[in-house]
Amino acid sequence: METKFEILRLISDSARFHILTTLLDYSELNVSELEQLLGMKQSNTSKHLKKMKDAGILESRRDKNIVYYRISNNFMIFHEKLIQYLIL
Repeated sequence: METKFEILRLISDSARFHILTTLLDYSELNVSELEQLLGMKQSNTSKHLKKMKDAGILESRRDKNIVYYRISNNFMIFHEKLIQYLIL
């Protein structure tokens, strides 16, 4: 898990911030669903998802050839106050 500063730096990017808040609303989405909801290109969406996953913010699961992303349980636990602030 990244440091608090690195987490804030990562989610300060508007695309990653929107991914995070969208996943807070929908719990779990695949890349195509995120693209449609956020109006982003697949390559940009995938790039941001990888950075967020590498930082421990997101987890993924594969169902056949579709990868679904969700906010990691560890991130939710360790950054509970941040999450509460974002959903208010």
